[in-house]
Amino acid sequence: MSFGFLTSALLTTNAWGQANHQSVRPIVVGELIGRVDIRELQIPTRDGRFTVAVGGNGRPFEIVNSTPQILEVQYLASYPLDQIHPNKITYKFYDSERALISALILEEADFAVLENEASAAEVSQANSHFLPYPLSMEPNTVKLIIYNHRNPLLRTAKVRTALAYGINHEHIAKKIILGGKADIARGPFDEKSPLYNPGMESYKFNPKLAIELLLEAGWADSDGDGILDKGGVPFRISLSYQKGLSIDEEISRQIKINLIKIGIDVTPRPLPKSRINDQLASGDFDAVLLDYTFQDNIESLQAFFSADGEKNYMGFRNSTFENYLKFYYEVQDPARKETLIKSMQAVINREQPVTFLYFKWLTHYMINVNKFDNFRDARGQVRPFDEWIFKTAPEN
Repeated sequence: MSFGFLTSALLTTNAWGQANHQSVRPIVVGELIGRVDIRELQIPTRDGRFTVAVGGNGRPFEIVNSTPQILEVQYLASYPLDQIHPNKITYKFYDSERALISALILEEADFAVLENEASAAEVSQANSHFLPYPLSMEPNTVKLIIYNHRNPLLRTAKVRTALAYGINHEHIAKKIILGGKADIARGPFDEKSPLYNPGMESYKFNPKLAIELLLEAGWADSDGDGILDKGGVPFRISLSYQKGLSIDEEISRQIKINLIKIGIDVTPRPLPKSRINDQLASGDFDAVLLDYTFQDNIESLQAFFSADGEKNYMGFRNSTFENYLKFYYEVQDPARKETLIKSMQAVINREQPVTFLYFKWLTHYMINVNKFDNFRDARGQVRPFDEWIFKTAPEN
């Protein structure tokens, strides 16, 4: 979908009626283009979540402006809001975390999410109006690298296993994440999940074993240039990652450093989230570093790893996994079903269709507490923007 077409669709008026353009009370949300695809953007409201790019369905707002840099959403006149609540959300999109940090410090944005704890601390120290609120990550949210199995270089499990051994998971989880606030990931479920299989391989950093596996797979440096080759084809791949996210940038750099030492040349490619989604949909990629949240159920595994799964971007196919999946739907015993789910995790762990890196503990919400109140509920979760309260009347 082109941006022009999307913008036209976004600006279509919906069934609630025209937005109230009087007494505009905006809240400015800072976002990174590497983290948000406007086609997926959802706005939480007191009446539920609504996808911005989908008109109708009773959504209580309309899009009044949409450019690559700014998206303005205004609540409709028929939506009940008091004068103390925001009635307009302005999303500002930034290319880099550094630009987003500056926008917060200068109060050009009222709210943002910063995954890097050091970045959150920098904003708070520079501008005391902003307080970082650490929030637990959603369960089973894992940082991983997915591989395109259609690419002959990445098609075999032995090669993907070599990649897993060649990447220093512990350094990434303990050094790049400030304070080591992350757990090494072995599979799609974290250790708190009732479906977690504790018997899986952790793939601790072992470059020597990685090289041995690559040699067994027929890869060798025949011309002495430091890059493995096979049949005249050098082992060179690109790694797409979310543009502007400092953590992803550091991880990509670390992966490049790790893998060049075992003869694999990786080219990191920072991309907007929309481009990454297009790559995944089309299969036009080698490897992609991303965050993914698995649900504690069979459907989540099936969608991502089954041959016909709607989110099986890798093109992964494994007969053992499919048989376990088939048996799961045939048996009735809950204990047997749980065993089959854990067996499917063992297959994923052995075949390494993706490299699981870590489960991060926290993210950080940056909120201008000098300007807003009532932004958290009794559980400490961030309320929908239409429930926030201005401490003083905004200037129009």
